[in-house]
Amino acid sequence: MFVISPNQINMPLRQWALSNLHNRDKFVHSWLEKLPAGSTILDAGAGVQRYKEKAQSCSLHYTSQDFGNYTGGETFGSKSVGQWNSQTCDIVSDITCIPIDDNSFDFVMCTEVFEHLPSPELALEELTRLLKPGGTLLITAPFRCLYHQDPYFFYSGFSKYWYEHFCKNCKLEIQSLMPNGNYYTDLAQEIARTTSFGKPWLRLLTKIISFPMLIQLYLMDKTFKTKSPESCWGYQLVAQKL
Repeated sequence: MFVISPNQINMPLRQWALSNLHNRDKFVHSWLEKLPAGSTILDAGAGVQRYKEKAQSCSLHYTSQDFGNYTGGETFGSKSVGQWNSQTCDIVSDITCIPIDDNSFDFVMCTEVFEHLPSPELALEELTRLLKPGGTLLITAPFRCLYHQDPYFFYSGFSKYWYEHFCKNCKLEIQSLMPNGNYYTDLAQEIARTTSFGKPWLRLLTKIISFPMLIQLYLMDKTFKTKSPESCWGYQLVAQKL
């Protein structure tokens, strides 16, 4: 998505500013690795089944679900999104009405899906229904994001209070609710994103101007530990069905 290269930004700064996806993958992989072998897991809104290989390598019985209508191809900033095939998922259905019996799965995961749902609270209820008592649910979703996967985009993000409110309604006990990134990394990501806009000469100029801004944000966050408003790329939830 971004065009800053290691030659233009040193590795620690690059990892700090552009680690949104990396952090999320690391969180999901770590969770999957701790699940008991032989457990059943539903990947709801799985899309291209990003975590299928990892789940199967952990000896989990993996089932994927998606509504199957999004196919990619829209423009994101100045780039075109490639094709997206979710029709190969095990279950193709509305996420709020999955044709599976109650209490069917030991674990359920749903990553970066809720912003694409008109009624995410109904999806949370449905995923809870499918989860066995005592089972756990993993959800990741943005706190602040831009339009993507048009026209299936309904929310720019969810606060920690959203999870606290609707988990309580669904009788889910929150085990952890962690931010991915913070105010400074969120700003840095958007500054870095601007270097991919416009004609080549403008992109070069933007890189020159943005580099010291990224250094400043990095120092404020990592070196000077400067207090900032509460913000992040997104939240990562693990909750248990009571």
